[in-house]
Amino acid sequence: MFNSTILDVAIGMIFVYLLLSLMCSAANELIELWLKNRAADLERGLRELLKDKDGSGLVNDLYSHQLVNGLFEGEYKPGLLGLANRLLGKVNLPSYVPSRNFALALMDLIPRISAAAAVAKPAQVAAITANSGAANETVPPPPPPSVPHQVVVNVAGTPAPAVAPPPPTVGLAQPPPTATSGPSPASTDPLDTLRNALQSFPNQSVQQALIPLIEAAGNDASRARQNIEDWYNASMDRVSGWYKRRAHVVILVIGFVVTMGLNADSITIARRLSSDKSLRESLVAAADAYAKANAATPNPTPTPGSSSKPTPTPTPTPKPSPTPTPTPNPTATAAVTPTPSTSPDTCSQQECKDNPESPQCKLKKSQCKLQALGLPIGWELPDEPQTKWPGLHFWEGGFWSGWAVQLRIHFLGWLLTALAISLGAPFWFDMLNKFIVVRSTVKPKEKSPEEKSKD
Repeated sequence: MFNSTILDVAIGMIFVYLLLSLMCSAANELIELWLKNRAADLERGLRELLKDKDGSGLVNDLYSHQLVNGLFEGEYKPGLLGLANRLLGKVNLPSYVPSRNFALALMDLIPRISAAAAVAKPAQVAAITANSGAANETVPPPPPPSVPHQVVVNVAGTPAPAVAPPPPTVGLAQPPPTATSGPSPASTDPLDTLRNALQSFPNQSVQQALIPLIEAAGNDASRARQNIEDWYNASMDRVSGWYKRRAHVVILVIGFVVTMGLNADSITIARRLSSDKSLRESLVAAADAYAKANAATPNPTPTPGSSSKPTPTPTPTPKPSPTPTPTPNPTATAAVTPTPSTSPDTCSQQECKDNPESPQCKLKKSQCKLQALGLPIGWELPDEPQTKWPGLHFWEGGFWSGWAVQLRIHFLGWLLTALAISLGAPFWFDMLNKFIVVRSTVKPKEKSPEEKSKD
């Protein structure tokens, strides 16, 4: 059974991984905002959904519709979604489109596109006929069938022969049918216009997808809109999967870089926590305060088609919470725990002045909280004289040999930290809550052990 020391070390390590994961998630969010990857993913997903590879057809009409065009500035230009243009900030497309806007815009565009296609089709046929020269040839109509003349000869003393009546003339206008009195009854189905437009819709893939959705709604226009929204949201789940897979790889790379830059060695941190009681207790107290301040379960990641602005991986939003200062303990080991000079709120005040929910603010808050804990993180550690910053001047002679020494000492600890960061902040936040619950059940039993029976 785990004792309180092992639980405290585990809680401390989980809290460190949580703060590092929040830092890397915020850094990944900054990269995503700079590269406009979500906007590019959404546009790519719409192209696949609407079967418009170059974006010049239905996707162009959708982005030009006011229900979608009002979400961003400028005009939709499919040729500007390359990486170079995104780096230069030329991409202004939205990173999300609400499903309701998509459904209403599509239901409004289908009759217009079908009507335009019906008007353009005869003109195209006439143009093709004129180019082939068939329009200049006149074919004379066939002559009407000739009726032989009858010659009647009346011989004296004989009765007159009967004359056959002439055959009916083909092509005579028939009398018009009698019009019924009163206007024809109007259709009560609000989806008739949409159904009729879908029959001649030029995009067959979208036509085949929408006809079952409209037919399943019956005469209910709201149900038809909801069916189209569900179709759109199901496709946006794939787009969300693209982001999550990319974010997992990017956070792993960022985590390894941050781990090396901060010298966040998991083995060194665990060794210090196991031997320094004051540091361990202060870290557990800070983790417990953090968990109580962020007790609400974080919301899941919205897809690019959701009606709320997307965020990166579902991370708990850090709230200002006092971090206990480690107090000296005469029974502790000789390791010296540095006392934080500034509080996390003061440290991140400049970055959080305009927008407390910005990635810059989250990154700075996590960094300040990590520095205030007094952990053995950094390149100036009094207990490890071999740990020295090798520098970044690769043209100098000691660069390669210095990094080789540090990799030999810290590579395993760095790798463990980077892999832990790649699991994401939501994972470590859930683990922190579970371990705190376990600790709350174990700690009272240690303080007040069960009394032995007097019998």
